[in-house]
This record gives sequence, structure tokens and C-alpha cells, in this order.
Amino acid sequence: MIQLFREISTFLFGTRCYAIIIGERGSDRYDIASQIHFTKASAEAHRRRIEETRTYVYITTITFRWRRR
Repeated sequence: MIQLFREISTFLFGTRCYAIIIGERGSDRYDIASQIHFTKASAEAHRRRIEETRTYVYITTITFRWRRR
């Protein structure tokens, strides 16, 4: 029953996705990172990798729904 509800909600509302907004250090330019993540854990791992770089600074993570059908 839960799987049926999950499939119906995915069909109606789409899949939840995460995108990371980054900024260039020393600049006022902001971009979306090059990857779209389907799990929060994957997005958090990418955020930690971005924080280790000297070129980009992490701004925020946005959530959106995507209907791929």
C-alpha cells in the first residue's frame, strides 16, 4: 500500500531533487553546481566537497520537484 501511494505521488508531483547554489570567491557571481542530486545525502556529500575548494563557496541547497515522464 505504501509503495502504491509513493508511485502515485511521484507521478502527480514528480521526484524530489536537490541542487546546490555556489558562488565564486571574490566575486558576486552565483551559479547552480553542475550536478542534480536525487538524495539529500548525495547533496550533502557534494556540499562538503565544495567547501574544501578555494574557488567556490557554498551558498545554499534548493529543493524542487521534477517530472521526468
